[in-house]
Amino acid sequence: MKHVIRGLMVDDHEKNRSSISLRLNQQLEAKGWSVTWTMVGDPNEAHRLIADEPPFDLFVIDLLFDREDMDDDEARGLELVERACAVAPSAYVFVISTGDNHRRDLFSRATELGAHKVLRRAEFTTESMSNSPPVVAAAIRDHLLGNGSVVEVDVCADGTDPAVQALLFDVGKATLTQLHRLILEVTDDVADTVRIKCLIPGASGASVCTTTARVRRGPTVHHVLKVSRAPEALLRETRGVLRARQQLPQRFVVPVQPEWPVGPVNGWYATGAHLDRDALPLRRWLGGGPAPESVCDLFDLLFSDCLGTLYDATVEDSGSTALSLLGLRFQRQCFVLKAMEELEPLLVHPRGAGLDDVGQVLADVGSFVTEGRLPGVQERNVPRTSQVCVSHGDLHGGNVLVYPGRRPSLALIDFSEFGKAHWALDPARLVVDFLMYGIDAGAESAFFHGFPVWRRLVADVGGLSAELHAVSCDAATTACLGGLGWLTSQLRQICLQLRDDADFRRNRWEWHLALASQLLRMCYHGDMPPPKKVAGLVAAHDQLLAAAAALPPRE
Repeated sequence: MKHVIRGLMVDDHEKNRSSISLRLNQQLEAKGWSVTWTMVGDPNEAHRLIADEPPFDLFVIDLLFDREDMDDDEARGLELVERACAVAPSAYVFVISTGDNHRRDLFSRATELGAHKVLRRAEFTTESMSNSPPVVAAAIRDHLLGNGSVVEVDVCADGTDPAVQALLFDVGKATLTQLHRLILEVTDDVADTVRIKCLIPGASGASVCTTTARVRRGPTVHHVLKVSRAPEALLRETRGVLRARQQLPQRFVVPVQPEWPVGPVNGWYATGAHLDRDALPLRRWLGGGPAPESVCDLFDLLFSDCLGTLYDATVEDSGSTALSLLGLRFQRQCFVLKAMEELEPLLVHPRGAGLDDVGQVLADVGSFVTEGRLPGVQERNVPRTSQVCVSHGDLHGGNVLVYPGRRPSLALIDFSEFGKAHWALDPARLVVDFLMYGIDAGAESAFFHGFPVWRRLVADVGGLSAELHAVSCDAATTACLGGLGWLTSQLRQICLQLRDDADFRRNRWEWHLALASQLLRMCYHGDMPPPKKVAGLVAAHDQLLAAAAALPPRE
């Protein structure tokens, strides 16, 4: 499909008009674009044409025009630049002129007035790395695609999915398709249509979606697209992926292509993780109610074939306490303290949690959050060192992707936090994600009659019990309970620090501590129903008490 744009060229020398239009036409036509040119040499005529309907997409403007009444040139092009930018703000304004020696600010003034590219005529040459016709033509194309003046790719998205629509509204269809195009260009692919589905919000305010596109060379390609205004955070993630692919079986790590963020497009950057085929986040797959046996097989794949070997191979003493390793960063401390203040009325209300010892709960949790202290435990009684191992670092149900089928397989994304971390972080992060997002995720999560059940469930998970119960028995909750049951039964095999009985007695307090830390992170999530937030806060306190009770005797 050929895309036609309208161009207005204003230059009082026909030779210039012919040369510039020829060079731009050659480059744009190579990309399937053509320009319908209107060419004038009179600035007055140009003034009249600038406001033409439909508007021009491209302006090529000379700055200096001959005057018959004097030898000097007149800088009429500046007023044309100003008018073009005001009348057609979506158009691309390309200024190319000889300039002169006594008007040294001529080119800078054109830039100040809004011109996108300002060149001396001699710079517009194939020998130039930054000002050649291919570079200028690419800038014109990127600009018009980026603001939606030209649409090369159609977007298919669920019009009733608020997450998808929010993504398209915040980032913009044109921006998203441009970023997707830049990612496809790495493998010399081009697509005419892209289907977008949302995953979850990512780190640093990033938006994460999956894309499916049939490329012109034939196959259908799938990507996880992570879009952000913070290129540093995206670059950190791509570096994490490279490290993960060196230390984990590569089939479990979704590769990023290119190995750096693309952009900017309208201030946005993106990374593209290349999927083998269409995949679902673990949360959504579990929400479909797979058989518990399938869930157990998938978890066996995740920990036995993928992460467990990494944990064993990289374990080392950290030189820091578990309280230090599992403590909350300052920003999260503030979030938790704010949530505690907001949830306090629900903790005491008879139709809420109905607790009698709210003051002690808040005091104990606050002491842990701000000072890293366990309830009733003096600092000297806490073991001085704990162990770390290389971990995913953010192992929740949105960062584990499932390839559905008769024998589901999986892949991991978002390695921003990949590296050394407390040995219990990954399993605790995933367990708490199940507890808060997967168990009784429907209407039951909105009512406080589930509070004592959820509190008991967390206590049983902390104690590695095999008998786990929830309020409802729907397929999604049953699937989640199956996954939790597998984790509680296999945790001592997954974590080297719990494997033999002596180590288990010495280190199990750290498992309770890891659960408490992750539960507290959940109690301020905006998408969490208040009963679940309250259950998370109280269960975190229970786990802090369990950690204190399980501390090994001081040697």
